[in-house]
Amino acid sequence: MSSKRAKKIFIPVIACLLLSAAACKKGNNNNAPNGNRISSINSASFNHIYSYDEQNRLAAIDYSISSHMKAVYSASGIVLQWYDGNYNPTDHRMEMNLVNGRVQHVVETVSNYENEHSYIYDNEGRMSRAQASRKRIDNNQLQNKGEVLFTWNNDRLTKVVHTVQDRDGIKTDSVIWERNYYDGKKFITWEDVGFSYFGKTPLGGMATGFGYRLPVTFLSEGIVPSVAAVKDVIQKTYSYHAGQWQLSSNTSVYPENYYQYDAQGRLTRWLTAIEITWK
Repeated sequence: MSSKRAKKIFIPVIACLLLSAAACKKGNNNNAPNGNRISSINSASFNHIYSYDEQNRLAAIDYSISSHMKAVYSASGIVLQWYDGNYNPTDHRMEMNLVNGRVQHVVETVSNYENEHSYIYDNEGRMSRAQASRKRIDNNQLQNKGEVLFTWNNDRLTKVVHTVQDRDGIKTDSVIWERNYYDGKKFITWEDVGFSYFGKTPLGGMATGFGYRLPVTFLSEGIVPSVAAVKDVIQKTYSYHAGQWQLSSNTSVYPENYYQYDAQGRLTRWLTAIEITWK
């Protein structure tokens, strides 16, 4: 939900959407009734359709723009492969390693770049730390590295601190997000799409503006999963230029009418233009 800075190299994962997950393991809840699964996310400009396997895990995504994603599961991990309109594999691929039912390591390839991720969880099963490194595949040259620390209030993510280093290990940027929520208003969770593999809480990827998200995410329009609807996000960015640190800040506000629900309390419309349908 947070804004990107155009000066940074960023290959969006927005069009990549959601993925799917691995075998049922301890700590997951991917066997919910079909009525608790998202069927599609769409607007006037796109229509993304989600399908599920016999275990009610997300199995594939049809982007309705000559693009598809399929997931292959094993006991130790997940492989996500994107395809073109003729079902030929593209250069977008994710390989995820699972430990105790949680994603701990991800290698994502997109075009000529490789993003490598690692995740750490606290004693309550919430992601507490995430790291990523980005390199060019053609020359194996490191582009940058990032680390994110997460602060929680029970099951709500309240603060994200992201620090960035260049290829020489010099700190170049720090970004802080503070998130506030509405009481009594739900949002979209990983469980809603059959993907409960980022720990106990429905954490999604923050858009960093540095060519990766921490952690990775696959939801339409860069949706960040959450148990509660976000009221506002306050962002502060510290950038190092010409020998000094510069501060910029902005606040993204999400009015209550950005969220609409059905009789079962499920989100059916977001940002007034994005529609969510359910199975």
